[in-house]
Amino acid sequence: MSENKAANRKLVLLLIIVVSIIILIVCALRLSLYSLDAYEDSLDNAKLKKMVGESSVTLTQDFETGRYVVSDETDISASPEEKQVLDKYRTLYDMNPDIVGWISIDGTNVDYPVMQTVYDEEYYLHRNYYKEETKSGLPFMDNRCITRLPSTNLIIYGHNMKSGAMFADLLKYESKSYYEKHKFIRFDTIYEEAMYEIIAVFKSNVSYVGENTFKFYNFIQADTPEEFENYYNTIRSMSLYDIEATAVSSDYLITLSTCEYSVEDGRFVVVARRISN
Repeated sequence: MSENKAANRKLVLLLIIVVSIIILIVCALRLSLYSLDAYEDSLDNAKLKKMVGESSVTLTQDFETGRYVVSDETDISASPEEKQVLDKYRTLYDMNPDIVGWISIDGTNVDYPVMQTVYDEEYYLHRNYYKEETKSGLPFMDNRCITRLPSTNLIIYGHNMKSGAMFADLLKYESKSYYEKHKFIRFDTIYEEAMYEIIAVFKSNVSYVGENTFKFYNFIQADTPEEFENYYNTIRSMSLYDIEATAVSSDYLITLSTCEYSVEDGRFVVVARRISN
């Protein structure tokens, strides 16, 4: 009897070892596939970047006021009918007309085309520029935002990838020292080039029915100065630290949002104002 028990124990131990090895192999394969997907996505985006021409907008600081200004700014007041796709984005637009712009932050991994599909806002949540399935997807704009006008606030969503891709670097803005080194965002629509200066960094979450949570993602168009100021005062009060740059009701904003896991359905949000000349 004792010999049978010993044999059974050895068999159980052997099964545990075999199952553990299988689990390790499966995990290793999944990690390898994830890394391969991330590498292939980075190659694809690098190819797209090469198709984009250099920007004509440069950033300088006015020594009298201390405010930053841009040179060679595209005329934002042009009517929607007058706006044409910039030459630098024509090739990408012809490849996929879902592109609405390009987002980049110097010194970070954020350097991607921005997509928008009015019929399915999250279409590019897990698709690349060629509409092929991929885990990282691409940054995409809220389907209520209009780039031709433009809307008061352009909201762009992106994944927080473990590889550091997409909007993962936004989480580093929790540190004020990181913000100090990366204050500016370059966001071109396909119609005009622009630079933005960060004015608020905060954490929030998706609000569900019955919850009294600030819905930052519902601020698209300010119809009155008061509406803008209410939103602006709220995000400034929520900001993780004081930021010297300010905004006024005539400014245009951009909002970048990614997942943040300290709370359920958390979001990490960076808001910036468009810099004019």
